[in-house]
Amino acid sequence: MKNISFAISVLLTLCFVCSCAGAPAATETETAQETTEAVTETETEIQTETEAVTEEVKKVRTFKNPISTKSMPDPFITYYDGYYYGLATEVPNVTLYRNKTVEDLFKKGEHKNVISTGASIGGNKKLGWNEWAPELHYLPTTGRWYIYFCACTDGFDFGTMRMHCLESEGSDPFGEYTYKGMTISNKICIDQTVYYDEESGELYTAYCDFTELGQVIMLADMTKPWKVGNRRVMVTHPEYSWEKRGTDASNDGRVNEGPIFFKRNGNIYLIYSASGCWSQYYALGMLKYVGEDTSRENFLNPDNWIKSEKPIFEKANEVYGVGHCSFFTSPDGTETWIAYHGMATRNAGVEGRYAYIQKIGIAEDGAPVLGQPLPRNTKINVPSGE
Repeated sequence: MKNISFAISVLLTLCFVCSCAGAPAATETETAQETTEAVTETETEIQTETEAVTEEVKKVRTFKNPISTKSMPDPFITYYDGYYYGLATEVPNVTLYRNKTVEDLFKKGEHKNVISTGASIGGNKKLGWNEWAPELHYLPTTGRWYIYFCACTDGFDFGTMRMHCLESEGSDPFGEYTYKGMTISNKICIDQTVYYDEESGELYTAYCDFTELGQVIMLADMTKPWKVGNRRVMVTHPEYSWEKRGTDASNDGRVNEGPIFFKRNGNIYLIYSASGCWSQYYALGMLKYVGEDTSRENFLNPDNWIKSEKPIFEKANEVYGVGHCSFFTSPDGTETWIAYHGMATRNAGVEGRYAYIQKIGIAEDGAPVLGQPLPRNTKINVPSGE
């Protein structure tokens, strides 16, 4: 606006000069030319500034939750080398997605099935139904990617539900995968995640087991990326009312499941889901590791995991049943985001769990600060660096 005012002032001055009697003709011409050039320069500057502002506005894209057009529970998202990679529970197969923008990952992303019901898994067995909770992890010790998921064997019998592992044939997360085996072959277990500790060089895993206490979270070491070791300890079981809710608040849905590790500012946390996944009360709980180091002796000591007495993320703003999360960073590494599933109504059930994402905060001690699930009509800026 200052530039425009200046141009107008110059034009008025020109008019005054032209109206003065006896002004030299040559001076009038030169002044007019200079004024025209000044106005042209001002207009060019304004146009350039306008184009710059317009271009900046274009860069700030927004989206609204959910980011899936169909039910996609247990969303797992990670960012690597220019692409977002994503998986979710899709029951008859494990599908790997990739895309350069996260808001379109499950809608427009390139995708492929890495394993499906009926695939041979050795020992004259075939992969059954219920492919649940897939995750994608890179291990620097092997230079390979691993996909962990759970599924039945040879059909639909839940009694055959086991945890399975796939290994990439190379360093490309979107390349081919080979089936490596069941990570625990002799009992029902689900929702496996892994954590590689750089300081100790140990590979740990957390998963959900079924016990008399309900569904509990177990912690163990791994002897291979596809084999859970024999040292297994329970670090949390349903004990608070918010961990035991089923279809309604009075029912007993004793559930701790869907663990995921989170490390920031030198501290390690284990986030998990509590109460029935089919209910509006599904929520997130958290444990903090307080051991002196990450050796097996200390890391696998249940006393070194302190549990929060209250949920850290639960239903709000007409988004219900929020849980089974994962975390990822923005392309420029400046932001941390959570991916989780939520329901649009209280009674949507397991078929109404869509994928949601939103940016989170980090406390001074590195703990994730999740706030509340954002309303579905909220415009959310895309992750920084997209």
